[in-house]
Amino acid sequence: MPVKVAMPQFDLFMAEGTITEWLKQDGETVEAEEPIAIIETSKIVVEVESPASGTFYKTQPVGSTVSVGETIALIIQQDEEAPLIPEVIRSPERLEEKPSERVTEAIDERVLASPLAKKLAKEHNIDLVKITGSGRDGVITKKDVLSYLEQTHVEREDEEIIPLTGWRKVMADRMSYSLQTMAQLTTITEADFTELIKLRKKLISEGKDRISYTVFIVKAVAQALKEYPLMNSSLVDGKIIIKKYRNIGVAVAREKQGLIVPVIRRADEKSLTELNQILSEMVNNARTGKLSIKDVTGGTFTVTNVGPLGGTMSTPIINPPESAILGVGAITKRPVVVDDKIVIRSTAYLCLSYDHRFIDGAPAIGFLQRIKQLLQEPKLLT
Repeated sequence: MPVKVAMPQFDLFMAEGTITEWLKQDGETVEAEEPIAIIETSKIVVEVESPASGTFYKTQPVGSTVSVGETIALIIQQDEEAPLIPEVIRSPERLEEKPSERVTEAIDERVLASPLAKKLAKEHNIDLVKITGSGRDGVITKKDVLSYLEQTHVEREDEEIIPLTGWRKVMADRMSYSLQTMAQLTTITEADFTELIKLRKKLISEGKDRISYTVFIVKAVAQALKEYPLMNSSLVDGKIIIKKYRNIGVAVAREKQGLIVPVIRRADEKSLTELNQILSEMVNNARTGKLSIKDVTGGTFTVTNVGPLGGTMSTPIINPPESAILGVGAITKRPVVVDDKIVIRSTAYLCLSYDHRFIDGAPAIGFLQRIKQLLQEPKLLT
């Protein structure tokens, strides 16, 4: 029997991927674990490897957006006959008409449409009867639905329609899932960064790399997680799983592809210099589309710093399956009371969101206060 190559699932919330390039041609020999395709998801672009050795045949054309688990290629074993692949697969210009979409269904016995077209129409509450199909035998395709969306809003030049698809749809589903499945509570405190600013300037003057404030925050979080292990856990099937490794995700904003969270593995074992080098590389890779699957999976806690964007504070949403996230606001000079005197200090708000189903306020606040102490006494981090 041919070995099926299915669209892999790279993370918990991945529903589909797009084939951007085939690295093998039909009839070519392929070895097990040899790259055969490049897949783009809402997060990353990654190579897919062959699960077996044999002769390669694709079942989806370049440009196809395929659901997780759906077959994208076949690996034919020795002495087996080549499969009968529909000619449409060899026609890149007919991207909307891959086999899974051409197996059309009647919509209330009046309309024929591809699965992707029906899905998009449902999301935008569109009656498919109003759309003329451009596909084979009059089938309505995804492009037809998108075109209809644009045409129905031509009269309103002061509006722009952006379909909730791709990374936007994944982000929406992920955040909705997070809020619907957790009892999220956010606790806020204010930390004095004055001493940390002095230390950072000193390290830079000594010729050290320009360590970002986020690096100090990651270091403080990683150290505090060792002392408050419940904050480094997940609730799965009624069981609390406490991770003894501390993989810190750092939220990175991208101009066109939205937020992504690369992960620094075993952050508690890294020095400030090592963390700075790793984070700098990950931020660059995130913004240039060079992150790997490993770079964006396996996190146990997330840090999101809205300070560089000018945000004073926020109530961050937990990144499942993690159970807590720290949001940090902009460092701002404020009048504070020290020894009964009003002085100017550089402070920032620390906002900790956590799953209150199993994390009580006491350990959460203790964890937050420990982070605050480490940032206010930054020599403890060096």
